[in-house]
Amino acid sequence: MKDMSKINKGIAIFIVFLILVVLLGLVIKSQIDVIRQAREPQVGGLDIQFENGTTEPEVKAILKNYNMTVNYTIDYDSDNMLKRYYITVDQDKRMDIINELRKDENWPSYTEVKKGNYSIIMLPEEFIPDEEFLTMLGKNDLQLKKSLYCYIHLGDGSINWISEKSALRIKNELVTNEKVLTVSFDYVE
Repeated sequence: MKDMSKINKGIAIFIVFLILVVLLGLVIKSQIDVIRQAREPQVGGLDIQFENGTTEPEVKAILKNYNMTVNYTIDYDSDNMLKRYYITVDQDKRMDIINELRKDENWPSYTEVKKGNYSIIMLPEEFIPDEEFLTMLGKNDLQLKKSLYCYIHLGDGSINWISEKSALRIKNELVTNEKVLTVSFDYVE
């Protein structure tokens, strides 16, 4: 009987030891998760450029179709960023237009966004169209447009950011919409 009691006591001590090890492991894991989450880039807002003429109800409808994961507010037609000029070019004319634009000695750098069977050539914020550029547009039946800029504030007061991973998912979904030109992130510091 004494041997049985020692065995039961040993088993009980071993079980208590295992429980303590498991609890310690859970505490360490949760602390690592907190540290990892704190080090992960946090996105506090989205800078979205919409095509010219996109209305506020259209912006709201576009955003409503995507799982934003937190509440948000929209700064429609925000003055936080200069409007950027852009031109829309059919894919079959794209290289001809770009080559013609490069002939202009004042031709600035540009960003190109491909959308289906056309490209959007986004000009830099400081771009000012000159006579040569406007003549080229007219000759190719192209229109110079200004984008509409909206800032999306993420959060509801308690959580004012989303993970970069969530923001990338949202961006990838948004850019498939034909009215969305570009999406960039406003990181929380």
